[in-house]
Amino acid sequence: MKHFSLLMIFAVAALFFPATTNAQESSQFGYVNVADAVMLHPLMKDFDSTPKRFKLSAIKDSPADKAKINTIKIEAELKAIQSEISRINAEKVKLENSYLEDLKKLPPVKNADGKTSEKSQDQYNSEKDKIDSAFFRNARNLNQELQKMQAKIVQLNREAEYAAHASQEETAQVFSLILDDVYEAVEAVSKFYKISFVFNSSFEFARIAGNLATPNPMPEFFSSLDTRLNDEEGKLIVGAGLNAWLSNRNGNLINCDDRRLSSFVLKGGLNMTPAVVDYIYQKHEISKTHRDFIQDYFKKTVSN
Repeated sequence: MKHFSLLMIFAVAALFFPATTNAQESSQFGYVNVADAVMLHPLMKDFDSTPKRFKLSAIKDSPADKAKINTIKIEAELKAIQSEISRINAEKVKLENSYLEDLKKLPPVKNADGKTSEKSQDQYNSEKDKIDSAFFRNARNLNQELQKMQAKIVQLNREAEYAAHASQEETAQVFSLILDDVYEAVEAVSKFYKISFVFNSSFEFARIAGNLATPNPMPEFFSSLDTRLNDEEGKLIVGAGLNAWLSNRNGNLINCDDRRLSSFVLKGGLNMTPAVVDYIYQKHEISKTHRDFIQDYFKKTVSN
């Protein structure tokens, strides 16, 4: 369906950008799968697909003791929340004791002769309703506060587990740097091919939260690829890892809030994605072995 949509888009665009010659027509449109280019960027070797965040090593000039600083900060916040929980629990005990005391002060429902009068019963019920209403309202408010504090503890414990990772805000900043590279590469490649109109073929990209954590093949890809390409089996294993990695881009890129990721038009058919990735790899001085493998990978695999 996505390929059909793209064909329809190209057809409509052709009405507005008619080609005068076959040569012009062949170089008039291009498309880049921006999400794939992001997933294959060298900085993605520092991406952790479990929390969907980057490790601190992805942040330039990050202090060496940043993980320790994060841990200390989280511990201080946990201590403050535990203190608040103790305060709320003390308030609950105080509220319950006050409630019981107020119940004891209710007017008797029987007269001096031991008989229950309708007036005494009505007065008792009215005042008890007021006491009950106030007690349950205040108790509900305290329980809601307690639930919020407990939710914060769960969140902070999760943050403590990933103290050596970038925050969501910092992760978004790294993604923006990656997209700077992607768009720089798109501009350079489109100029080289003399293409003035470039589609983002991942414009249907949707950030989807899920529990699936695809193993990140990029650390091994950038560190030991040469040893994996000695035989066809090794090449197939590397290719399978990249397939799984790119297939789960919707989940992995959920913390990338940069609109350029899903922008409909970049400057749209020539698939410029391999050339864009190659440009980025050259910029980051990635070996020719890696670059050649990616080009071969794109020849064998349709990049949606």
